Amino acid sequence: MDLRHQYWLGGTISQFSPNAKIPPDIRSARLRYRLLPDTCFHCSYCFDTLKSVHRKLSSFAHTELDTDKYHDEKFLIDRYQNGLNLFGRLNEGFIHVDTNKIDLPRLLKLQPNRFKYILNRASLPNAGFRDA
Repeated sequence: MDLRHQYWLGGTISQFSPNAKIPPDIRSARLRYRLLPDTCFHCSYCFDTLKSVHRKLSSFAHTELDTDKYHDEKFLIDRYQNGLNLFGRLNEGFIHVDTNKIDLPRLLKLQPNRFKYILNRASLPNAGFRDA
């Protein structure tokens, strides 16, 4: 199965007390939950500025990936424009979708010019980054 073409239509909500031991299988358990209508998309790297990408890279847990290579402007623009995974993970690339065939979040439908960098980076100069 080609993981790049999977589409997840739901969200997971869990509630834990401060001292609860979180089950190790929480990721796979979410597949048994019912889908929630009108939940949001999750896009960890949907930024309109390179500065925001740099901030994300410098602030998340995988410090081994916070290197000059991943902060290089040309590298980032190439990855975003071509739908390639930022870290070279072959099974986690991005695909361009026909926005007429998927149910986009309402705000993206109402303000497509504001979010064009999310909807089609391939057609935008510098992948739509405002500060490039």
